[in-house]
Amino acid sequence: MPRYYFFCEHEAGVIPDPEGMDLEDEPAALAQAMVAAGEIMRSNSQAGREALVGAVLLVKDNAGATLFRMPFIDPGE
Repeated sequence: MPRYYFFCEHEAGVIPDPEGMDLEDEPAALAQAMVAAGEIMRSNSQAGREALVGAVLLVKDNAGATLFRMPFIDPGE
């Protein structure tokens, strides 16, 4: 199974995912990214979601190529 990595890129830098996750294929990686984005939004709800505006969730393959970019946007937009 291929391994995918989920990075969070924001104004302070990049939070890497050194472990990654074995998933069946790219659609499964995209689905996992959506789950991760929801979890990140929920965990940041106490600090305010505005803190995430401008951040991007990156999904990379084992070779380091970026497959998906999921920007966090203002929930009011």
